[in-house]
Amino acid sequence: MSRQLFAAADIRRLARDLKSDLLVLGRDDLITPEASDLAKELGVRLVRDSAPDTGKQLSTPAHAFGILPPLKSVRGVNVILDAFGGGLATPGTNVRLKDVVTSADDSPMAAGYMTLDKGEFPWTLTYDEVDIVLEGELVITRGSEVARGGAGDCIFIPKGSSITFGTPSRARFVYVAFPADWNK
Repeated sequence: MSRQLFAAADIRRLARDLKSDLLVLGRDDLITPEASDLAKELGVRLVRDSAPDTGKQLSTPAHAFGILPPLKSVRGVNVILDAFGGGLATPGTNVRLKDVVTSADDSPMAAGYMTLDKGEFPWTLTYDEVDIVLEGELVITRGSEVARGGAGDCIFIPKGSSITFGTPSRARFVYVAFPADWNK
C-alpha cells in the first residue's frame, strides 16, 4: 500500500463535500500540521490505523480526496506467466497466469493474463471475474451452462460459480477480478 499525504484542502473536501467527520489514516500516511489543525477546527476525527498492512483498505479511499494512484501500463509481450493450479488441471493441461494489476496498485480490482493449453481446469470463484479472450477458444462450463469465447469475446463469471476453464486447443485471455485480492 502506498503512503498518502493529506493537506488542509483534503480535510476541507472531506468535511464539506463528503460530509464526513472521520479520516482513518494508514500506518504510514502523512498529514500536514495545517491539515491537523483544520481537522480539529472542523470537528474531523483523525484516527491512525495501527494494524499491520493486509492490503485491505480501511480508510477513506485516497481517490475521494482527488488523490489518484499513478497510471499503470503493462506490455503483455513482457509478462512472464507462472504455473498455476498444481494438480487441479486434467493431465497434459498447462495452466499459467500472472496478476499485473493488484491491490498493491491501490486498485479495488485485479487484472492479469492467463493461458490454458488443451484440457480443463476446475475452479470455484469467490470473486466476480470478466475474461477477455485474446487468442484461441475459451470454454467456461458451469453445470449445464456453457459459454464459448474466441478472440475479442468477453465472458462474465459471477462470484460463487463453480466452473471449469477449458479449451479444445489453446486459450490466452485477460482476466479482471473484483475484489483485487481474488486469490486470498
